[in-house]
Amino acid sequence: MRTRDFLLIGAPMLLGGCILAAILLHAWKGRSVAGALRAYRSVHDRLTQELVGRRLLGFPGIALVSSLRYWAFAELFALLVFLAGASVDHSASGLANAAATAAMLGSCMAWISLRRAAGEALHSVRRDLPVACFLFSLLLESGMGASSALQETSGSIPEGVLARELKELLRSRTLGVPRGESIERSRRRVPVEEYRLFLNHVLQGERLGIGLSRGLRELSTKMLESQSHRAETIAQQAAVKMLFPLVFFIFPAVFLIILSPVILGLWDKFAG
Repeated sequence: MRTRDFLLIGAPMLLGGCILAAILLHAWKGRSVAGALRAYRSVHDRLTQELVGRRLLGFPGIALVSSLRYWAFAELFALLVFLAGASVDHSASGLANAAATAAMLGSCMAWISLRRAAGEALHSVRRDLPVACFLFSLLLESGMGASSALQETSGSIPEGVLARELKELLRSRTLGVPRGESIERSRRRVPVEEYRLFLNHVLQGERLGIGLSRGLRELSTKMLESQSHRAETIAQQAAVKMLFPLVFFIFPAVFLIILSPVILGLWDKFAG
């Protein structure tokens, strides 16, 4: 590294690294590993909320994603990109280009990862919702109150996004949040039409009692039928998706195995 590069880039980076290390050591003092992870998660959760508020992460289901591992993966990827770029070019412009490239690729990686995770979270809600709806209707028919039935449902369905969302709904009520406001927040977090219908039944069930159990069962049946239709559609599309590997990979290999004796015989005949 030349003297000019060291003065312009190396010395400021060394000073900044020392200051950052001092801040991290001061923040780490007296904290356990679990506390540091909670602080890391809190910072990135606030960052995600800020980006959602500014519509930079405005895709559906982002509120259901626990962003810790996705941000950590994107930051590790950006660090590796920066180290690779810095190892190729040690000059000031090379380090600047490596930092810009790492920031851009890391942001893209975080965006792609969070978007995919949000889609998977919404798929998980659609998958578990018919079971939750049917169980909730059974509990209402047995004479249980709507709040108790919802609590029992959240603990009985498979652990996942929907179970966490129902528990969060119950927790907000325990903290004194009004019933309509807590349900409206849950609607905004889970932009799934079937889930909104389920929340409408929950809200009406708290007002009217067990009279909505039949409607809940019908809703569960419709959701199961819709899932069955989607599965049939995916199965019908499988033949089209298998066409490319069959034509370009499997059929040539089969033809080569079948015709190889003929080809070798013709080769020996004309070669002789």
